[in-house]
Amino acid sequence: MGCEQPRQSDRMKTIPFSGIRKVFEQALILEGQGKPVIHMEIGRPDFDTPEHIKAAAKDALDRGIVHYTSNFGLPELRKAIAAKLQRDNGLTYDPMTEIMVTVGANEAVADAMLAFLNPGDEVLIPDPTWLHYFHCARLADAVPVSVPLRGENGFCLQPDDVKRAVTPRTKMLVLVSPHNPTGSVIPPELITEIAEICVANDLMVVSDEIYEKILYDDARHLSIASLPGMRDRTVTINGFSKSYSMTGWRLGYAAASVELMSALIRVHQYTTVCATSFAQVGAVAALNGPQECVEQMVAEFARRRRLVVDSLKAMPGVTCAVPDGAFYVFPSFKQLGMSSQEVSQSLLNDAFVVTVPGSDFGGYGEGHVRMAYSNSYEKLEEAMERVASWVSSRV
Repeated sequence: MGCEQPRQSDRMKTIPFSGIRKVFEQALILEGQGKPVIHMEIGRPDFDTPEHIKAAAKDALDRGIVHYTSNFGLPELRKAIAAKLQRDNGLTYDPMTEIMVTVGANEAVADAMLAFLNPGDEVLIPDPTWLHYFHCARLADAVPVSVPLRGENGFCLQPDDVKRAVTPRTKMLVLVSPHNPTGSVIPPELITEIAEICVANDLMVVSDEIYEKILYDDARHLSIASLPGMRDRTVTINGFSKSYSMTGWRLGYAAASVELMSALIRVHQYTTVCATSFAQVGAVAALNGPQECVEQMVAEFARRRRLVVDSLKAMPGVTCAVPDGAFYVFPSFKQLGMSSQEVSQSLLNDAFVVTVPGSDFGGYGEGHVRMAYSNSYEKLEEAMERVASWVSSRV
């Protein structure tokens, strides 16, 4: 006899399957049919993890570092993170009580939502954005509120838009810079204005800074927690996936005051317990070892960025803002009279170029698609030729 009651919770009715992963699965089917698919959908560096990082993790395995660590993470890694935050971001945290190593930056975001949001609390989230923020807020029974990012402003979060979105129920602001999916970087002067709004309205901030090392030209990253009145209301989140091409290692971290960390660590304790021990040793090598690997990767991303942006700008009916960070472009195909879902699906089926519909990043992403230039220069050249041919057949 079957179960008459629904098995999933009511909150899961609002949690869809990842749009990015849907596209990825479709692409795998085409590849299985022998189609010449070019991937521009997955947000990960295509480079191998640097050798000195892998060597440190291998050595840790050989030395038997295979057991649980402290819930906070290995002390040597927390010390390395604290030194990095002081050196790069002007942030001072006690490595023993104010830094927590997580299973990817994704976990840190979810921990923060579960630790601080009550049912009905509103969370201001830039839109378009990686929808993980929206759905983690919903898992905490909170209410995500879109704050629009506009192409005419370079997709930078505007203080006036934040101010307009604040209500008596607003508790938290999600800040993402450099930004996924647009590659925008919020200038320090705007970060300062946003901080003043947060202080005036007693808002918490979850600052996701996972792309901070991937910057171009004169773009500058500023950690909002370094500004007056912000340290005790901010959870700074970062990790190793993007800067060191360690996506599969699943290592991130959160830094926050002792009071905030008290709640964060308890969510972490009852979900993941701790991040993988020997992987954490590799992360120590990443932070304390040579940084030329990061510089070389960013230089190659800059070369690819120019190729992709210049190619898209030359296509009739396509507009494309120049990203200041990360490894994404977010071109608009609105002039073709097609939805973002239609554009992405057609590029996949007709040109075998895998992109992500802009609507999968929120309502304000409609008309755009996200393209990740985390593929070889040669593959990107071919992809741009295919996209140009596809566009020319529709204008």
